[in-house]
Parts: sequence; structure tokens; C-alpha cells
Amino acid sequence: MFRSRTTNRRSGSRVITATMAAALLAGSLTLAGCSLFPAEDEALAPPLVQPAQETFDVVEAARGNIQTYLKGTATFVSAHTETLSFKASGGRLKSIRVALGDRVKAGDLLAELETGDLDMQVKLQRLNVERAQLLYKQAKVSGADDTDLRLREIDLEREKISLGALESRFDQANLYAPISGTVIFLDTLKEGDNVNPYQPILTVADPSGLQLTYTAANAKDLLPVEVGMPVSLKYKGKDYQGKVLQSPSNAPVSTDKAKADRNASTLVMSMDGTPEGVHPGDVAELTIELQKRENVIVLPRSAVRSYMGRYYVQVAEGERRKEADVEVGLTTPTEVEIVRGLEAGQKIVLNN
Repeated sequence: MFRSRTTNRRSGSRVITATMAAALLAGSLTLAGCSLFPAEDEALAPPLVQPAQETFDVVEAARGNIQTYLKGTATFVSAHTETLSFKASGGRLKSIRVALGDRVKAGDLLAELETGDLDMQVKLQRLNVERAQLLYKQAKVSGADDTDLRLREIDLEREKISLGALESRFDQANLYAPISGTVIFLDTLKEGDNVNPYQPILTVADPSGLQLTYTAANAKDLLPVEVGMPVSLKYKGKDYQGKVLQSPSNAPVSTDKAKADRNASTLVMSMDGTPEGVHPGDVAELTIELQKRENVIVLPRSAVRSYMGRYYVQVAEGERRKEADVEVGLTTPTEVEIVRGLEAGQKIVLNN
């Protein structure tokens, strides 16, 4: 029994000792934990961000002058041109006797259609007319009675009418130059091609009276142009002067829509001292001074904004800007006249 008690006492001591050792070990580990793991850094405060300063380009609304111009390329054309076509009926082309750029004289044969034996019929009919004339004269000289003489006269008139019809058909199958000049247009036809009635075949222009024409892409560009306005011209590097002869404001009224539309977008001009060697189709640079405003507020076009027909600007006031509606006047590729909405000296933000 004693031994047994002694043994139990020793076992309990060992248990207590082990428990105390475990507690001491846990405590030492806890105390050593700070040295076993690295210490965390303290959280840094976020940096203060300075708001970005808004920068913009400005221009001062100032008074000045503004001028609009019409500039373009004008073409030399003949004041007298004739476009030829086969009128009564078409047919197959027999030949074209001229080339583009050829000089022709009034009455020259320029083109012809196939006519079969029509020329032979014309020659025979001329003989019939001559025969009828001889018979009529013979009857008149021989003292034929009124009836016989009238019959001979009727025969002669009948043969003349037939000859006239044949000659008309023959003439309509041939194109003759109505004026002396230069062939400036020639259709790309070849022998044997079918030709329709009134199909333009060629155009002859009289080079002795040349004018300049300018056709605008937008008819509204010609609204300020008036007859008599001076025109500055440059041809082959040399300067010339001219004037407006016809503008849409004085163009002849036409019921032909195509011609009316052409007149509404075309200027006709003269050239003082036309140099020698100018040909129809040559071109010259033109400049016409249109409208001018003096002592008005003028801004660069980049300062004026638009949206759905509204024009406005941004006015700079210190570091702020506000919108202001404006009314615009004359406009050039680089500048705009401000009619209403601004005063001289205001700072306007450019539209970068």
C-alpha cells in the first residue's frame, strides 16, 4: 500500500511538473512571438492631390476689317458656238470629215449619213425638172392653148416639188459648218454607227470672240455678284482685268430647267486685252472682291461654335467661362464678323 501511495504521489508530481513546463513554454513562445515575425509598418496617410488647373487659349474680341472674295477657275469659251446634229431622221454614219481642234470654214461638209442611191435620185430629178422646163417653154413659144400651157406648167411645178423633197432629204443627211471657227467638241463615233435624230455630233466655236465662264458648285456663292463688278484674272502667270457680263441676277429667264439651273450657277466675264494664242477651253484664275465690313468685331473662326443653327462663343471670366449667343455676319475661311452678342475687349475661348 505504501509503495502504491508513494508511486501515486510521484506520478502526480510529474503531472504537475509537465503542466507547469507546458505553461512556461507557451508563455515563452508568446513572449518570443514578436521577435519571430517581422513587425508590421504603420499605414501611411494618402498624399494630397492638388486639383489640375484648367488651361485654355483665349483671344480678345477686337474691331477690324473683313473682306469676302469669290475665287475659282474660269474657262475660255466662244461667245458664238454652234452645235450640229442630224435633225429630221437618224441613220448610219458614213463619215466624219474633221477632227477635234480643226479649223473649218462656213459651208464645209463636216459629217454625213449613209443615203444609199439618194444622190443619184437627186441628179435624175434635176434632169426631170430641166425637161419639164424645156417642154413648158416650147409650148409657150408654139402658141399652145391655155389648157395645154397650164398642163405643162403643172408638170414643171410637180417636178420641182419632187426635187426639193429629195434635196431636203439629202441635205439633212449632211452636216455643214454654219460658221467659220474651231471644232471644240466631237462625239466618239465611227463609220457605220447608228446616229439618233438631234444627237449632238460636233460643236464649232468662233474663236474671234472669247469670253470666260465660271460655274459655282453652290449657286448661293454667286448671290453677291452683280453685273459690272471688276474681275482680277491670272492667265499663264500674267495678271489681267475684266468685268462681270452676266450673273444669275440678270441671266435670261428660261423654261428649260437644265438651262435655268445652269444660268443660276454661272458667271460670264470679259477679259481686257485678251492675249494672242488663247483657245477655247483654256483656263484662268479669277478673283472677285465681294463684300467688305470696316470697324466691326472680328474673331477667328475657331472661336465661334455652332449647333443646330445656333452660333455661340465661350467668354472667359477669370478662371471660369460662360456661353454667349452671337449673330454672325460675313464669313471667310479664317475669320467671322460678329454682328451682335459681344463687345470689344471680351476674352473669347478658342475651340481647340
